[in-house]
Amino acid sequence: MKIRTIIVDDEKDARDSLRLLIEQFYNDDVEILASVPSVKEAVSSIISNKPDLVFLDIEMPKENGLQLFEYFREGQNFEVIFITAFQQYALKAFRYAALDYLLKPVDYRELGEALERFRKRSFSNPEIKISTYFNNLNNDLEINRKIILPSKTGYNILRLNTIVYCQAEHNYSMIYTAENKSYTISSSLKNLEDTLPLDVFFRAHKSFLVNLNYVTSYDRKRGVLVLDNNKTIEVAYRRAEELIGAMKAR
Repeated sequence: MKIRTIIVDDEKDARDSLRLLIEQFYNDDVEILASVPSVKEAVSSIISNKPDLVFLDIEMPKENGLQLFEYFREGQNFEVIFITAFQQYALKAFRYAALDYLLKPVDYRELGEALERFRKRSFSNPEIKISTYFNNLNNDLEINRKIILPSKTGYNILRLNTIVYCQAEHNYSMIYTAENKSYTISSSLKNLEDTLPLDVFFRAHKSFLVNLNYVTSYDRKRGVLVLDNNKTIEVAYRRAEELIGAMKAR
């Protein structure tokens, strides 16, 4: 069954380029219902066509692409893949909210990966993702933001500052929070390390990613970190000097 899509971008060349990529590489998987240059036209097209997925540019004149969601506060039943020229530092807002994005100029392989993620995802409540995204935009400190993480049955929404440490568990990861709760996440520890803020979370060991805000001491002789819940975390010998530098920098 084809993914029914709409392309929203104020630049005709960008719309045509994305259409060409889809028709050339993913024509059997994707049906383009409309290609429009503005939020206003996107709203009308979404209402009449009821797409599964919207490719949405962000920086557009008159109405920013993010303003599209203001028209669907009563219920949004389509997913979004953002098309953006944002620099790398701004992209974590999307990652934290489990929102997919493609950087301009769009690469056909990355487009294919995004479509595959859309096919596989089990989290079907885009309103929660958009709400999380806007919550994060309104938080000045990165550590105060929320993150949506995939679980075995759906997703968990956690505040970054409540995550004490993460532990590798085969193909999954366990997350332990300050509320003495634990969550099984369908993500590798490497993926978590790439997503969580590096100035706060430190990869102490191949099996552990630690929130330095919860570290009370480092026992160099034993090679362990002691957390404020008395949990001890092993520190790999080769990470010791880097850990000391990270703790001094705080």
